[in-house]
Amino acid sequence: MSARVRSLVLTGAVVAAVLLVATALILFAGADPLTGLRGLVEGVSSSPYRVGELLVGAVPIAIVALTLIPALRAGVFSVGAEGQVTIGAILATAAVLGLRDLTGDAAPAPLYWVVGMIAGAVGGAAFALIPAWLASRWRVNVILSTLLLNYVAIGILGFTLRTWLASPDDTATPQSERLPEAASLPALIPGTRAHIGVLLVIVAVVVFEWWRRTSQATRVAVFAERPALALRLGATRTRTLYGTMLVSGAGAGVVGWMQIAGVNERLLGSVSGGVGFSGLAVALLGGLLPVGIAAAAVFFSALTVGAVGMQSATGTIPSSISDVIKGVLLLGVAVIAASRPGLVAPAHPAPAPAPDDGAFAPSEIADATAASGEPALEPATTDTETTR
Repeated sequence: MSARVRSLVLTGAVVAAVLLVATALILFAGADPLTGLRGLVEGVSSSPYRVGELLVGAVPIAIVALTLIPALRAGVFSVGAEGQVTIGAILATAAVLGLRDLTGDAAPAPLYWVVGMIAGAVGGAAFALIPAWLASRWRVNVILSTLLLNYVAIGILGFTLRTWLASPDDTATPQSERLPEAASLPALIPGTRAHIGVLLVIVAVVVFEWWRRTSQATRVAVFAERPALALRLGATRTRTLYGTMLVSGAGAGVVGWMQIAGVNERLLGSVSGGVGFSGLAVALLGGLLPVGIAAAAVFFSALTVGAVGMQSATGTIPSSISDVIKGVLLLGVAVIAASRPGLVAPAHPAPAPAPDDGAFAPSEIADATAASGEPALEPATTDTETTR
């Protein structure tokens, strides 16, 4: 069985397990599964507003997941999108409000959008460079560093909302002042919160569908499984770490801007809303394929939006059932992650000296070559320019 077929079968099994668990929970609550399913569907599609809520939930998850494709294909398992979304939102808010003060709120809407998006991307990418640098320079585990940096971002956000970006109005919860009206993203469906950010998802799907057919995507994928061969193709460890983390960080930062410009219209303490972790789950559930990720994002959002309809239809099932189903889904995603070679680093990697240029150490190349079956390289063939 090929790797792609095995991945599709495993993904199908995870979805089937989620449906079985959902059915069991509905029965346990004393409701009819068909009634619950009908309520779920109606909760998603019964009105334009519900459809809009479905898109509002799916868009940020899809963008985070799509921009994680290069990192996950390279075996760089980053769980730091939550923090990158947060930092991107902070910088986007500061940039938009700064532009308003600079122009006297006379800037056109497209300029607000461009400035906000660029600031968000820069913030997310800069925050993603920290774990990339730690991994490249001192071999710090990417999973650990990105996870802990999420808490750093939360602390920065809390400080920001109480000091230099705090709203001048007395509010019950810390928040920034409202963004200029021109900075808000236009609604895609009138009367809903769905905005034109949906178009950005379509663009991202097309771009990453094209990217995965390029030679760069091949080198990134080879890096995860045969690092010695990838090195000979030009994919050094440092270059792969920085490149893939920059892409995922920029994508998460753009999501931070979209959340303040398209949904909340101000910076809130809940700006990330769990989209970072959901995006990672959706990326794996979609098999790291752009179209599959888009479909998985809609499915993931439907669980949350449709749970309210399920509660209304049955009268006995709490809307929190979606959280239980998502938990089962995340367990399935963990199985998918474990089945992908090179996706999760070994718990006890062989010790290796920290290189001064981020390239593979000779012992690493020898070990990887022996494991992959590739012919050994002569030391003279690996010059400074090649390893860089």
